[in-house]
Amino acid sequence: MLRSDPGRLTGRHVALLALLMACGFIVVGQLYITIPMIAGIAAGFDIAPRHASLIGTAFGVAYAAGFLLLGPLSDRYGRKRMLLIGLVMTAVATALVGIAGSFGLLLAGRAAQGLAASIFPPVALSLVTEELPPAQRPLGVSLMSFAFLGAAPLSQLFAVQTGGSLSVIMLALAPLYLLGALGLHLVVASKHAAPLAGNAADGDRFTSLLGDRGIVAAWVAAVTVLFGFVSFYSGLELFSPGIGVDLQTVRLIGLPPLLLSFAAAPVTRRFGAPVTARLGLALAALAIGIGAFASPGAVILASATLSAGVAFAVPGLIATVAGRATNANRGLALAIYSFALFLGASFAPPVAQALAGIGIVPLLLLPAALLLTAILVLTLGISRPRPSRSR
Repeated sequence: MLRSDPGRLTGRHVALLALLMACGFIVVGQLYITIPMIAGIAAGFDIAPRHASLIGTAFGVAYAAGFLLLGPLSDRYGRKRMLLIGLVMTAVATALVGIAGSFGLLLAGRAAQGLAASIFPPVALSLVTEELPPAQRPLGVSLMSFAFLGAAPLSQLFAVQTGGSLSVIMLALAPLYLLGALGLHLVVASKHAAPLAGNAADGDRFTSLLGDRGIVAAWVAAVTVLFGFVSFYSGLELFSPGIGVDLQTVRLIGLPPLLLSFAAAPVTRRFGAPVTARLGLALAALAIGIGAFASPGAVILASATLSAGVAFAVPGLIATVAGRATNANRGLALAIYSFALFLGASFAPPVAQALAGIGIVPLLLLPAALLLTAILVLTLGISRPRPSRSR
């Protein structure tokens, strides 16, 4: 009698990954989808473009805060329940954005979107870690990392290709979140409907995470990843005319290397998640250092190398955090990781603006130095023995 290999992916696993990736594209894509619409929104509401850009800020701030406020709830109320609630809430908020009749209501709707969307990433990553066979978890993390990273260019391309109408795009996306919720309701195992944290208070779970220096080091390193990524492109936005390079070309060059997130899985299986993370951080630091030479060739090479670095660093850090956390506190651990990641992205633009007066070299050397520091912090953190606890 043939027996199924417990280390192989089943049809349900494949369906789960496909649905989580599809939802990841359209949920995380909300962070970037309004970038090509700023001019149209400014004209539609008769406001200045700098004010129209606040729709991105409203979403981003609520999104980052939501990781801490809502992300850990899956430990208490169950992964499946919170995943479905988050997608339904995102659908409702997206529809409200689509029908907003004033700029104030639009900002409120975008903030609600950010809060609702923040539930999805940490819960999805927890499910991947808990549902898949151990040998396939690095692949699952790499697939989700690609979905989250690829959401940036793909969402903007979608916005441009559909004409850039905010109302049309939001009203088209709203039912897709509901379809995603329905599909995940059918494929997520019922065991994930149960709470995992028992009676443990959030403070107790947070304290247990602080006892693992490897997890804390990964949180610290996460701040530097998107800080470096966004600093690089913010610097190019300011200095590209003087460098003589087309910004759109630089962005396009950076797209294919994001596929290296798939290569992170075999690297993690062979060498471990911390090695994958440090490889990515090193590549990102090298890339930004190359970019500081400020020539067209250097900038193009830096763009490709930076994307490759992020493609390794993100799944490596996720796998480090998820692998060291327990079932009872994994949601909280990944929520804090996600908050740290996007906190770095939020600080990058104002820091780049502040350093722009000095020049592109110091603007880029700061994130490069922080990435190198993150490698040291992560190395020291994982060298400490993991505290013994029940998983």
